[in-house]
Amino acid sequence: MQPKIKRRNYFIDKKFQTEFILRFSFIVIIASLCLGLFLIYLTKESTTVTIENAHVQVKSTADFIFPLLIQTLLVVTVISALLVALLTLLASHKIAGPLYRIRKELELVKSGSFLPNFHIRKGDQMQDLADSLFEVVSLLRDKHKTLKAKNLELKKIIEANPENKEGIKALINDLENTLDYFKV
Repeated sequence: MQPKIKRRNYFIDKKFQTEFILRFSFIVIIASLCLGLFLIYLTKESTTVTIENAHVQVKSTADFIFPLLIQTLLVVTVISALLVALLTLLASHKIAGPLYRIRKELELVKSGSFLPNFHIRKGDQMQDLADSLFEVVSLLRDKHKTLKAKNLELKKIIEANPENKEGIKALINDLENTLDYFKV
């Protein structure tokens, strides 16, 4: 069982995560503005009777609720945007972290190492991708070991008996068959 690894840095890919957070926060802000405009539109044709300083006044409902509506929408929008920003930070962290890890492991493969470990934390996104990459690298590692073993066997046959053309041809065919696995 893998030990539980906690990331301390929640901003792993700052550009991606910032855009992710801003997009969702923008949706909350636009939704709040649309709600406010919709309420004003609905109350545009109605009137409200109020008593202010012992005087009865008739005002349009929009004029009456507009100051209260602005205050309420500002508070709700700010709180909602902050909550959305926090939630999207946590969600993007579960995406950006595995992508960062996979990118680093692929750089190792690119440099010729077949030792990367593509396992990522449970609950993170991209689990299937990490598992598939781990299988691919394991397969490549096995093929590489097979090629090295056949190369070593070929060297031994050539050193031991350079005239053994049948054994050398058989090993060369075996090597070619293994190399044919790779589509280039």
